[in-house]
Amino acid sequence: VDLTASALQGQTAVSQWFSRVNLVIVSIFVLEVLLKFIHLGCSAFWCGMDHAWNAFDFFIVALSVVDVALDYWSSSLQLEAWDKIRVWRTIRLARTLRSIRIIRIFRYIAALRTLVVSIAATLSSLFWTLALLVVIFYSFGIVLTELVTEHCRFILVESEGQSSCNADLTGFWRSVPQSMLTLFMTVAQGIDWERALMPLFEVSPVAVGFMLLYVVLTTFAILNVVTGVFCNTAIETASFDKDIATMKQVSAKSQQAAQLKYIFEQMDLEDVKFVSVQDLHNAMQSPELNNFLESMGISTDDIWTLFTLLDTEEEGLINLDSFVSGCMQMYGTAKSMQMAKLSYENRLLRQAVSDFNIYIAKEIEELKESFTQTVPDMPEIEDVQGANARPSPISWL
Repeated sequence: VDLTASALQGQTAVSQWFSRVNLVIVSIFVLEVLLKFIHLGCSAFWCGMDHAWNAFDFFIVALSVVDVALDYWSSSLQLEAWDKIRVWRTIRLARTLRSIRIIRIFRYIAALRTLVVSIAATLSSLFWTLALLVVIFYSFGIVLTELVTEHCRFILVESEGQSSCNADLTGFWRSVPQSMLTLFMTVAQGIDWERALMPLFEVSPVAVGFMLLYVVLTTFAILNVVTGVFCNTAIETASFDKDIATMKQVSAKSQQAAQLKYIFEQMDLEDVKFVSVQDLHNAMQSPELNNFLESMGISTDDIWTLFTLLDTEEEGLINLDSFVSGCMQMYGTAKSMQMAKLSYENRLLRQAVSDFNIYIAKEIEELKESFTQTVPDMPEIEDVQGANARPSPISWL
């Protein structure tokens, strides 16, 4: 608002009301930076995780303080009109730089942060793309300039200085820098490439062929490949940025939790905050609910097994928290953490089974030793029916 008013009314005609509002805003900025410095401490403020943003805020706020000081200094002095205008220019520049502070909001908005990070990641590719295009402009520019120059020289010699080349030829192709500029403008939509091509028909078919080759090479080959490289670099950078990945993960989990809550409410028709296996079975008859769980990678073929996995407290009923957390854990394929946990539990189980086998083996050995010591002292048991009697099973030991 201040900048618009100064542009419409002039630097010296701006109301003092803007200066007072600016003083209040700067005071709020200074208070914010001061409270942050007190809360974090000197080391965390300048060397912590957000040290770059803190330094950026400090620089902008310092410029704002200088802006206010210059404002009141220029108002208190009796300066000539021109000197006062020069001071106001300095103030406007410092005040305009304060608006850069809005860049901080990019870190909190995933879409804006993705765009900024992607653009920053493609700067190196952009540099080498420009280098490649300059080489192409230079190569074709030399050839076309040479052909046009020879054509114009031939016309001048043949007419004995009475006629000259077409104005379009000299306007587009009179020198190598001008030819490079023409080639750049044709590929950057600065001019229609047909305007640069038509004068070349007067020169030779070779010049026309080189121009057509340039258009085909840059339009259908180089620019498409460069676009693909830029897109691939932007996608890879966005996927590797931990803040963007965190924000996307949090957003996806929030949406899934909200959808699972909606499904639970659809199953809990009586609003008792619990669902039974029958409620789950009835809900899975709905294509909407069934397809949503299937899209999460949760099979609904075996309702009883699904209910058993969700009923972690083994009460025969599932509440909202158990349903949401259970479905979130079963979402998608097995993760590395889940596989590592399963491997760890399997290792503990094998160790427990091995220890149990050792314990059983020791107990069997002790039983054998005790039977060996007790059996010889026991009297032989004979069958009352006579000689066909068999020994007692205890004697076999």
